[in-house]
Amino acid sequence: MNPAMRKTYIGIGILSIIIGLMMLIVPHQCIKAIVIILGIFSIGNGIFNLFSIRKLIADSNFVKTITIRGTISIIVGLLAIFLPLVFAGILWTVMVYTLAFYLLISSGMEIYSIIKMKQVGINTKPYIAEIIGSIVIAIILLIIPAKIGTLIVRLLGIAIMIIGVGLLFFEIKSKPLVVYTEEVPENSNKDKD
Repeated sequence: MNPAMRKTYIGIGILSIIIGLMMLIVPHQCIKAIVIILGIFSIGNGIFNLFSIRKLIADSNFVKTITIRGTISIIVGLLAIFLPLVFAGILWTVMVYTLAFYLLISSGMEIYSIIKMKQVGINTKPYIAEIIGSIVIAIILLIIPAKIGTLIVRLLGIAIMIIGVGLLFFEIKSKPLVVYTEEVPENSNKDKD
């Protein structure tokens, strides 16, 4: 393997371990950094759309669409930079609460279904376990919505660290043996005779 590629893999492995540790130790700051980086890319994409893509086609509808797209991209990027995680946190919380209420409503509907199934003699034990599981999950979601996001980031951090360690291990184990050849000049044997 090319020595430059080996150094690259070793560097990626070390960087992966560092990023994984950061995600494990300070997950909220890592999420904020990712949101800010995405915001910067969004602003760049909006500027590129407004100054380059918009000029590709002279169609007025195309120009209007690209102008709107570029402007929205810049606005979203600015919001991502200046309000990291405010929107992501709110959307995450809304989604968790929506899922929790869905599970509770679904459990209520399933209780009604179980009553109807019992009336016709259908075994309802598996459905009771599903109702209990849904209610327990809904309660957990209602109690700790922010902790789940943190847990996911930490799990991703662990996965990235494992990948980094794997890269380093692979590079160490696959290090080529260096064999130096000895060059013997042809005349050296003639002088001894």
